[in-house]
Amino acid sequence: MAIIKIPTTPRFQRPIINLYGLDCLIDTGAIIPMFSMPKVIIENMFKAVKTLEKHTVGGIGGESLGDVYRINEFKVGEIIYSPFEVFVPYMQTIKYPVLLGAPLFYGMFYGFDTVENNFVIDTKDAPLKRQFRIVELRGQLYCQIDDILVQDSRLLLSDMLCGI
Repeated sequence: MAIIKIPTTPRFQRPIINLYGLDCLIDTGAIIPMFSMPKVIIENMFKAVKTLEKHTVGGIGGESLGDVYRINEFKVGEIIYSPFEVFVPYMQTIKYPVLLGAPLFYGMFYGFDTVENNFVIDTKDAPLKRQFRIVELRGQLYCQIDDILVQDSRLLLSDMLCGI
C-alpha cells in the first residue's frame, strides 16, 4: 500500500498533472487513455509501437479515428504500467496532449486535493507495477488492467465473449 501525491497545475480549472514534461488531464469519465500528438513524437519519445490500426473512440468531443500504440513503460508517480497501451487519434483534437482515464487506477482510491494542489492516489492492495492493454473485441476497443477487462456498463462480459 502506498499513498502517492502528484502536484496538479493550479493555473488550470481541471485536474492537470505533468508527466514526461507533458500536461496530462485526469479525466475520470474517460475509459481509454489518449495521446493527442503526432505519432512521430510518441514513436520517438516513448519508443511506442503501433498494435492496432484504424479504430474509432468516442467521447464528449465526438468520435476520433486513430491507432493504438504500445509503450514499454509509462509511470504515473510510483505506479509503473508495463506495457501501457494508448489511443492516438489521427487528428489532434483535445486541448491537453495526454488524457488519462479512471481504469488506470482500478482497485485504488484517488482524489484531488484542491487546497494543496495534488492528485492523491492510495493504491490500497493494488500493485505498483501493472499491465494496461487496449483490446479489440467484436470491433470495439476495451481496456484491460492487469487481468481485469473494463467494459461498457451496458454490456455483459459474457455477451462480449460470445463468438470469440
